[in-house]
Amino acid sequence: MKRRHRLASAIVAGILATVPFSATAHHSMSEFDRGVVTEVEGVVSRVSWTNPHILLEVTSTDRNGVKAVWTLEGGAVSAQRRRGLTGESLALGDLVRVAGWPSTRRDRYLQVNHVLLPNGVELLVGGTREPRWSGKTAGSTVVAGARKPAAALGDSIFRVWSQGTGAWFFAGRSNYQLTKSAAAAVAKWDDIADNPLTKCVAPGMPALMGNPYPMEFVQVGRDIEVRFEEFDARRKIHMGANVVRPTSVPLSALGYSVGRWEGKTLVVDTSRINWPYFDRSGAPQTRNVAINERLTVVPDGSRLDYVMTVNEPATLVKPFVWNAYFVWNPSEAVNRYECTLEEWASIKNTLRK
Repeated sequence: MKRRHRLASAIVAGILATVPFSATAHHSMSEFDRGVVTEVEGVVSRVSWTNPHILLEVTSTDRNGVKAVWTLEGGAVSAQRRRGLTGESLALGDLVRVAGWPSTRRDRYLQVNHVLLPNGVELLVGGTREPRWSGKTAGSTVVAGARKPAAALGDSIFRVWSQGTGAWFFAGRSNYQLTKSAAAAVAKWDDIADNPLTKCVAPGMPALMGNPYPMEFVQVGRDIEVRFEEFDARRKIHMGANVVRPTSVPLSALGYSVGRWEGKTLVVDTSRINWPYFDRSGAPQTRNVAINERLTVVPDGSRLDYVMTVNEPATLVKPFVWNAYFVWNPSEAVNRYECTLEEWASIKNTLRK
């Protein structure tokens, strides 16, 4: 049975404040006004601690006794886990204060960043690490994984790697230029209705390689398998004698990847991709897209340098080159993602067109 907090007085709750706020976040959805923070006080009436993002409901009561239900969207479970937060942090019946960015398209819908519990602890569940109300916080620091530190692996690629460089699609489109037809398609993109990630559909290539969670390279026979935490995705890189002519391979979201070693560098060429998006915010791509990747572990094994080149003339004015890196944390692990569509499908908020 979940714990419940006994309230000493009648609940008088509602919107407490709406104030200017300046911040950035790695959230893909554009519906939230990040220039404003809305505060709400009420009782927790629902907790859905699932991927792709946690969902909470808080029922507020105004001075006239009128109740209103607020839906709060927070960071993914994968991110909460690494902050040391779990669904047990909240319980039905808790009287809480929350603060977040309001939706411009849904009534009483927030991207929540702060949750103040009855015991005075402030949960940092969103795109900020700075407390808003309390000196007692949870979720402000990254928590190491459960595995014990491993022995040094030299310059081997076969281990778990975590994101070091934020993905190109989180940084906006200043680093790549779209063709007119691609820009026109982006203008029609609806990040709520059209985004496959909110429907628990794993991204294809190249967008999968920008995921914010750990990935592991595993030797499987002659081939290499890349196992991602995000959406529990699996990508196969065909090596040596296992390579066939790409034109004989069916199209797929991840395409057909052929790898080879050039000294210490793993070089991968990928084609036969039918994933419709170059990024995660509506930039289209055709089946002619071709991707080259170069992955090199630095000598001390602490970092995996990564260069990805995307050739897609229908979408990009010129080839896109992403210079990035991943880092090795020996305590990190690839956990289960287990995206849960049912929880998201149950949201009854009506979009404002």
